[in-house]
Amino acid sequence: MTVALESDDRPAGRVGVDRRGRPVVHRPDVSDGSWQRICALLRPAADVISGSAVVLDRDRIRALDRLLARHPATTVAWRWDDAARRLQDRAARTAASLDDLMSRTVEEQAAWPVDLDRELIACGYVRELRPFQRESVARLLAAGGGANFSVPGSGKTAVTYALFAALRARREVHAMLVVAPPSAFEAWRQEAEQCFAPGAVPRVTVRPPVPTRHDTVVVLNYEQLGDPAVRTRLDAWARSRTVLTVFDEAHRAKAGEASHRGADAADLARRSGRTLVLTGTPMPNSLSDLAAVFDLAWPGHGRRLVDGDLARRRERAYVRVTKDELALPTLEVRVERVVLDDAHRLLYDAMSRRVTDWAMCAAPSEAEAAAAGRAVMHLLAAATNPAAVLARGLPWSLPADPPKDPVLSAVLDDPRGHIRPVKIIRAAQIVAENRLLGRKTVVWSSFVDNVAALTAALAVHEPAVIVGSTALDDPRAVTDRRRELARFRADPSCWALVATPQTLGEGISLHRTCVDQIHVDRGYAAGTWLQAIDRTHRLGLAPDAKPRCTVLVAADTIDERVAEVLEAKVAAMARALADRALLPIADPALVSGDPAAAVLGDVDALRELLGLDLARRPEAHVRPGPSEAIADAVEVENVVAAGSVHGEPTAGEVHVVEVEVAELG
Repeated sequence: MTVALESDDRPAGRVGVDRRGRPVVHRPDVSDGSWQRICALLRPAADVISGSAVVLDRDRIRALDRLLARHPATTVAWRWDDAARRLQDRAARTAASLDDLMSRTVEEQAAWPVDLDRELIACGYVRELRPFQRESVARLLAAGGGANFSVPGSGKTAVTYALFAALRARREVHAMLVVAPPSAFEAWRQEAEQCFAPGAVPRVTVRPPVPTRHDTVVVLNYEQLGDPAVRTRLDAWARSRTVLTVFDEAHRAKAGEASHRGADAADLARRSGRTLVLTGTPMPNSLSDLAAVFDLAWPGHGRRLVDGDLARRRERAYVRVTKDELALPTLEVRVERVVLDDAHRLLYDAMSRRVTDWAMCAAPSEAEAAAAGRAVMHLLAAATNPAAVLARGLPWSLPADPPKDPVLSAVLDDPRGHIRPVKIIRAAQIVAENRLLGRKTVVWSSFVDNVAALTAALAVHEPAVIVGSTALDDPRAVTDRRRELARFRADPSCWALVATPQTLGEGISLHRTCVDQIHVDRGYAAGTWLQAIDRTHRLGLAPDAKPRCTVLVAADTIDERVAEVLEAKVAAMARALADRALLPIADPALVSGDPAAAVLGDVDALRELLGLDLARRPEAHVRPGPSEAIADAVEVENVVAAGSVHGEPTAGEVHVVEVEVAELG
């Protein structure tokens, strides 16, 4: 069915929606010249222009009526498909809702509605909310969804269930769809049981083959959004009722339309009646991340909130509870600078020289950018354990020619027999020390091979192990994440959990089991670093707990550059969110005010990381172009350190120590 705007003798044109949810102006029966003039009129709002249609940017649909009311588009009688009108109506409602919210101060939004306590009780919500959580509920209710950027571990799931209960009581929503990483599934089940009285617990179904009308809360992972069959079933489940769509750990969609995950999430947000985004790290790399996350909460308005007309009032569009407000015990961040042994240093330097030679010769193409990402990852892994990444013949691994140094040749022939991986040895020492104190430890590494080496080194402590390939919950598997977590939490002989932060760094609570962490290596993703810290430093921590986080940095390696980049990214997020509590974590090893260089997302990133002076090169510098391949590999994006934020650290104590190899016996 279509809706006719006008009915006359003019040629008929049609406005529809394509499979990606973009508005499409189909060519009417007009001459080539007339169509070219219409295309020129629509060009500022267009994504794609062809001889048969103009595909517009989704966010420009609100302006389409005005454009089609101008000459030469007025020579055509335009008819709108129902889907196009629905898309336009949703865009108009979103704009009106955001403008209304931004007209109210934070204090006005935080006013607790008179009937809200009664409404929550009527829905069976019995969880006692802390004052900062009540303020969050009130503000999100005023927004009808919106954005909750509170730090990990502040109770965002409980706040979301309170918001859902209030909206249900007011008959504004009927069901809730949660999109989350698998590590967060457990929390959505458990929190429902803890927030609602027996008999009032909503039915929470995780990844159902076919959701039914009896499923009040449906939980999916981001990857499922790209499956057409899943979208069809969700549409059937949501038909004739309003659904609150929640994007948990929404920074996972930070790439926006530039990635499949971001595009699928953005499409779902535009088709949803109400949306809510949850993430404690909405800007893990740059302001573009923040814009993409805002676009999930307020489709089409992310740039307005980041650097447009609403940027100066941005704090009205989101809720953020800081670590200071949680009144948690102080987190001690300990940076240990370990010194590589001679054989490790010899091999690492050979790999670094080989990468340097290759990087200076490589043309800045997309293929070379992808190779740069792999090269950086190999160097990161090699700073811990080069034996895990040796691959003869690859340009980023070994010298181009057989080494002339007999010692290096011997190391290459048998790296495991010559190299003592000091960071792994030091991690094992710390786990043993913590065990003597009766303290369990989480050990993080981004590399599966390093996880294997750590597992072997910690065998006496019977570690639980979780990596990306570990099944979520599969009785047929030898083990799975559920069983490994249960063993770490309850088995008195299991003193360590070894995991990749990409797998377990979000959505899971470990603070009731342990308060000690070791980061054997780190990548460039500031969000992953912050999220991992908060697995053991979160709401509910015992007042007398002494949480500690040890970061192992290999001296004079790429580890030190990674530390600088992470510091710059976290400091930038602290400024964007006006959260001073992030600063001690942002700058654990440098004094306030030290400059931080930008990291570029192409082959030049590798040159910069290796400390090469591009100004000495005779040829002109090539303007960098972002590469999705390297961004996916190492999370490298442009970061601009626009000044520094001064003030005394309030959320953590930082100790920087250097551990010589001789001490690691």
